[in-house]
Amino acid sequence: MRVLLVRPWVNKKITTVKNFLFGEPLGVECVATILKEQGHKVLLADFMAEPNGRLGAYINKFRPKVIGITSQCTDVENVVKIAKIAKKYDKDIKVIVGGVQAMVYPNSFFSKYVDHVFKSTTRANYKELMELIASGKKQEKAIVGIFSKELNFENAVEGCYNEYVRPDTKCSKRYRHLYKYVGFQPCAVVQTSFGCRNRCNFCVRWKLEGPTLREVDIEQIVQQLEELKEPYVMICDNDFLINKKRLEKFCELLEERKVKKKYICYGSVNSILEKKDLFKRLFKNGLIAVIVGYESFDDRQLKEYNKAATTDENLKATRILQRNKIACWGSFILHPDWDKNDFKKLLKYKNLLRPELMTFSPLNPHPLTPLFEEYRDRLLYYETDYEKWNFGDVLIMPSKMSLNEYYLEVLKFTFAVNMSWYSFLYTLRAFPIKNTLRMTFGFNTLLSVYIKNFFRTYMSSKRRIA
Repeated sequence: MRVLLVRPWVNKKITTVKNFLFGEPLGVECVATILKEQGHKVLLADFMAEPNGRLGAYINKFRPKVIGITSQCTDVENVVKIAKIAKKYDKDIKVIVGGVQAMVYPNSFFSKYVDHVFKSTTRANYKELMELIASGKKQEKAIVGIFSKELNFENAVEGCYNEYVRPDTKCSKRYRHLYKYVGFQPCAVVQTSFGCRNRCNFCVRWKLEGPTLREVDIEQIVQQLEELKEPYVMICDNDFLINKKRLEKFCELLEERKVKKKYICYGSVNSILEKKDLFKRLFKNGLIAVIVGYESFDDRQLKEYNKAATTDENLKATRILQRNKIACWGSFILHPDWDKNDFKKLLKYKNLLRPELMTFSPLNPHPLTPLFEEYRDRLLYYETDYEKWNFGDVLIMPSKMSLNEYYLEVLKFTFAVNMSWYSFLYTLRAFPIKNTLRMTFGFNTLLSVYIKNFFRTYMSSKRRIA
């Protein structure tokens, strides 16, 4: 059968980094692998890379029997829009939806325009579904991990963890020069393990992938890297630096096979501290940046987040990376119980750490984490306000200042962080000038959103007073 796989257009109502920086659709590529293994003809329409792309043109030319759409939380509106367009062109097209949002909230897509929603993805459940579609028979029983419209989206066996599948990069070949990560372009994305030992109570990834680590054989990964044409690779594991023996084998294989790439990865503070003598070798083999979740300037708050490191250990980890010429990209959470002085303390701590890049977002109490129940009574939006759960908007009512005052502090902090001279010099050295300009554009866009939110909440408070 012919299957059209679609990544939706960016939701223009929101501002997240993917509005101007985005990587390859790894999940879609894995699905493409499964479908091709089973003999189906696959075409990818990546509307994030092709913002003016028209679904109708693809349907008319490719004539798919099935359209599969990937999803994130902020994509719900566009996913349903794509499904509706597909059914308008041909009511017999089967529309299936997968991706992160389908895993977390499959009911987001329980719509008359959607036929099947994947909570988990394996070779087995795809095979069973595609055979059912090809047969044209009425569905009589649920398939593990899939909610089907014909069964009123009911399924007693919701699913399991996603199976590791090597992504099919051929399906995204015509887009790959556009994929980037921060300022590195073209940049591939590779996942080498699933799950996480660090059960931070604000993080949803270990809930989705499991609390124990499942590693892919490192020889398979290096073989995959050998075949990639991109000079940059984002390793999207929760913590790539966790296993010392595996990292040593990784370096050994890269050296033996003379694989020359530049790598960015996620790494925890403890993983860095445990392997401080390994980073010289990792740098020689291409590790250029590590994204570290510092989260707070306050040790008490780190304990509340279930972080295993202290603020002093954060500083030691940063210096280990920097001594080995590896950039540190630090991330922080803006807590709703902060006062104005707390924002100043974070800025002071940031100036002490001096990470090459810094990202931050208001605390996001994802419904799969304990934080959701803790802050339920203070939520400013419903779970179904999908556009708001974007790591940019403030979701929890601040406790020590008005919402308007809080947005003002976020606005001031955003400006202060992005005026960092050492971060600016780093971007000029590390990235092509055009990508530095894109990042500047992204900062200006984010700044404008916070300005808009500040004035929106200001006018709202004025109306309440009146």
